[in-house]
Amino acid sequence: MRKQKKRALRPLELWNPGAIEKWLEDEAAKGWQLEDCGRALAVFKAIEPGTYRVRLQPQRPETPEARRERGEAFRKMGWDCTAVIVGDDDYDCEVCYCNDPSVPELDTDPVAWGWAWEKPLRHSWRVAWAVLGLLVALPLLMAVLAPRKSVLEALLCQNLFWLRLVVMFVLGVAMLRRLWYLRRMRRQLAAGLVPDSGSWRRDRRWQQVIILLFLLCWMLPVISNMAPLWRVEPDTASLPYIAPVELLEGTDKAYWEFETANYVYQSTPLAPDRFGLQYRGENGEHVRNAADRLRFEILAKALYRERAADFQKNYLDATETAVENGAFDEAMLLTAGEEQLFLARTGKVVYALWVDFPADLEESIQHVAAELEK
Repeated sequence: MRKQKKRALRPLELWNPGAIEKWLEDEAAKGWQLEDCGRALAVFKAIEPGTYRVRLQPQRPETPEARRERGEAFRKMGWDCTAVIVGDDDYDCEVCYCNDPSVPELDTDPVAWGWAWEKPLRHSWRVAWAVLGLLVALPLLMAVLAPRKSVLEALLCQNLFWLRLVVMFVLGVAMLRRLWYLRRMRRQLAAGLVPDSGSWRRDRRWQQVIILLFLLCWMLPVISNMAPLWRVEPDTASLPYIAPVELLEGTDKAYWEFETANYVYQSTPLAPDRFGLQYRGENGEHVRNAADRLRFEILAKALYRERAADFQKNYLDATETAVENGAFDEAMLLTAGEEQLFLARTGKVVYALWVDFPADLEESIQHVAAELEK
């Protein structure tokens, strides 16, 4: 026995009414008529399969009595208004069915049809621009709230930050696509033409992607909090490291004692193995090791350039000396007074050694080269 009701994820938005009409006509040919449609779900009731015309009518600001009278007039014409599709805050749409090919259209004048839809389309236009503005403002807001962390560093540190960027990019493309179609539709309406709705199946795929992305945005904090449950331990033993005592050999500071001031061990999707160790001497001196094995070489190159640029930005008088060694794809030594930064990259591995007291880094450079050659 055939079921009498079915529910489906609402696949389309009201900015393209022609595509919704085609979708509902295809459902009617299969024996399903729209009975109710909220913001997420559409409810269908079983009917006799056949060839139906479906037309959407934006609801107007009118009294309930006037709406009932208009519904009676539509039924006398051969059109039955069976459901209302909930739209954006400003408007909903009535759905009218007709299975008699001899009945005239509800709207025979394209200009009048354009007047009826101008407000809904203009509202959808504003919503698309608002979403685009929000997508642009979010990275700027993040930069203001966390000025010390670059986008690249956030991308490498957080488990799902890269996924947020993908979501924002796809949503931006979807909004640009909507604006392009709306601009074309409004131009066609202004010229007295009925807009070409295109393929409702293509629009449905796009809308389903948008719905999934919004759901993903809501779920990302939860997923991000769960990420440590399956995070693997970083393989930091295979990354180069220089102990503070090695920097003091042959100097009159061999008696200094260092204690750990800060440390970070991480394994994220884009940076499987990374650590940062900072030591502080008894007189305020610092030694910092930072080593990262990244997923892609292009990220390693970007991190190498960013660390060099950060040092040069903080020390405008820094001098740069190229380090020639076959173990490195690129390496440099940046010096500004007692501040020194040795920076090297081999493939996907980036290593940085920073000290703020006079120290001969030659032995340390050879040690790092030997470690990376392994």
